[in-house]
Amino acid sequence: MNLHRWQSLATAMLYVLVIVLAVMVVANRHHARQLFGELQQMQKERDQLSANWSRLILEQSTQLNQVRVEDQAKNVLGMQKPTADNTQVILE
Repeated sequence: MNLHRWQSLATAMLYVLVIVLAVMVVANRHHARQLFGELQQMQKERDQLSANWSRLILEQSTQLNQVRVEDQAKNVLGMQKPTADNTQVILE
């Protein structure tokens, strides 16, 4: 009788253990899916930031283009290239 009781108790504990492990597997899969969703969102954000960075670098190179700088200096600031008469050499 005592052996039968231990076997029943062991069987019941194994059933409980299997159920607990099954719930843990489901919870872990759910968590993994959430993390994968976050990863995809962050990768999308990274790609957008990378594209923005490329556009900014291109814009910066355009802004610093010598022709554009010269044009802005002439038209906006009213500057002109110095002539030989306007140039002074200072010796130290």
